Amino acid sequence: MKCNACGTDYSEEFDFCPFCGAYPKKFCPKCFSEVNEGGEICSDCGSELLPFENFKHYHDLKKKAMEYWDKEDFRKSRECYEKILEEWPDVEEINFILAWNYEILGELDKALGQYKRLAQINPRYMGVYVRIASVLIEKEEIEKAKEYLKKEHDAYPFENEHYIYSMHICFLEDDFDKANRILDRLFAIGPNEDDLICFKINNDLNLKHVEYNQELADLNERVKEYIEKNFNYNV
Repeated sequence: MKCNACGTDYSEEFDFCPFCGAYPKKFCPKCFSEVNEGGEICSDCGSELLPFENFKHYHDLKKKAMEYWDKEDFRKSRECYEKILEEWPDVEEINFILAWNYEILGELDKALGQYKRLAQINPRYMGVYVRIASVLIEKEEIEKAKEYLKKEHDAYPFENEHYIYSMHICFLEDDFDKANRILDRLFAIGPNEDDLICFKINNDLNLKHVEYNQELADLNERVKEYIEKNFNYNV
């Protein structure tokens, strides 16, 4: 190690410079905070801190991955995210995005494994159990999906996604009474506008292109009325 303060080389066995007492400069790869007071975890967001020397390499790989993602070249973005995790396996955001990348590419088993890896790193990472459930629904493992949706609900009862995926399972099981009860609870917590609009659009597509169902149409009308009343948005 080379001390950022006095410029003296010293052994990596030391957590700080034994000559001047300065801690090595580190950066947070998530919120870009600069830290030179010791420690391994960012006090602002809880991410693992990286040595200054590694930061540029990490940042360049992440930037390249995001550029590929924006171009919808998900195979190349996947390669970049995999390279990041080879060196920094516990960066939560990258674990989540890589799993999502696998999901988009249809690599469901890899996506499932990656989401579960993130859940081991941080069991309270918001949205991870919902994403696990979404993959399990795709794999037609409905009972397991329900278990993970309950985990998400227990951790974040006032978030939207687990209610929406729970309603989707109700649609698959033709249980619209339960779906309407779940929708009541979602309305009670004050749903996010974007999530609710996406939910309605998905229902519209199902009604138009899959199979018309009056119970789904009635539920979707409730969603439409809520959006127009609470967000002043015509849908």
